[in-house]
Amino acid sequence: MWALDRLKELFLRVDSYPRVVVCDRDIALMNALRIVFPETYNLLYRFHIDKNVKAKCKMLVHLREAWDQVMQAWGSVVDCDIIEAFEDRVNALQVVCSPWPIFVDYVMDTWLCPHKEKFVKS
Repeated sequence: MWALDRLKELFLRVDSYPRVVVCDRDIALMNALRIVFPETYNLLYRFHIDKNVKAKCKMLVHLREAWDQVMQAWGSVVDCDIIEAFEDRVNALQVVCSPWPIFVDYVMDTWLCPHKEKFVKS
């Protein structure tokens, strides 16, 4: 909060506050952004999301072929740009990942349910 407050002081006008901030899923930072810059939209950088998802997948999925399928299904979900197709892709991910329910819970509870609208890819 202190660092964001100092950053806020650098802006000369209220209407020049950032409209968007992109970061990783640091909950403390996200909470502080919501308080210090309440009108600013917080997005999550896909590089960091994918890095975390791959690490969790490697911990749980040990067969290379299965790992590739899981990551392909994940990519299909996060690259989806058609709202109507999103649920179908999530369902397909859940089917592919059914042998690893801990992984499904992780991506659903950590990423998709709370943050799916915040993913941004450069």
